Amino acid sequence: MKKIKNADDLKEVIDELEKKKDLDEAAMKYQFQETYESYKPANILKNTLTEVSASPKFRHNLLNVALGLGAGYLSRRLMVGRQAGLLKRVLGTAVQFGITTLIAKKGSDNDPASTKKGGLLKRIFSRPQP
Repeated sequence: MKKIKNADDLKEVIDELEKKKDLDEAAMKYQFQETYESYKPANILKNTLTEVSASPKFRHNLLNVALGLGAGYLSRRLMVGRQAGLLKRVLGTAVQFGITTLIAKKGSDNDPASTKKGGLLKRIFSRPQP
């Protein structure tokens, strides 16, 4: 900032500071509007889903979980049927949980074969090797 020697210099500095204040105020309003828009629940959900779905690891895990849930549900339906007693339904739920967990864990990142394309499906439908 330059030294103020007379009234004209003072008016110049005041004008510059007012312009700077107006620019800062406009920038703050814009930033507030951007922040307000980004924190709307719909935008938070949309941005989160976009970021998560872009991850190949997430898509792979989602596929494994979906396969596990589907296989578990199907096994329970086949085992229990529509008209079943309490004990049979409890056992069916336990079998469903076990199969779901087994299939979901088979596709986890700890298993190097699961990273191959179709590795999980091959393991499910192939015969065990002696």
